[in-house]
Amino acid sequence: MVCMVAPGLAAVCLETTDPAVVQWLESRRIQIVPVGFRETMGLGCNVVALGGDRVLSTAFATDLNAKLRALGLVVYDPDMSQFQLAGGGVHCLCQPLARDPG
Repeated sequence: MVCMVAPGLAAVCLETTDPAVVQWLESRRIQIVPVGFRETMGLGCNVVALGGDRVLSTAFATDLNAKLRALGLVVYDPDMSQFQLAGGGVHCLCQPLARDPG
């Protein structure tokens, strides 16, 4: 599982992602934030990059959220547990967003 979090930054479950994909990301100088298998299966990688160093995540992804905050991102992490029970995460709930360039 790979999800772009910000320009040049990807959340990656190294346990489930083909090493060739990891190598490709690294060759493009994309920094990898490792996400554990448990969080990935709980849709922890299912995030939305909001731009401006802001990310919509989920309260379940405590380890990923802490790593993203340590990198200086603002992480919004509502409780999505009821949606996750049905197999959906925050990315699944969003449509493309129109963003102001400023």
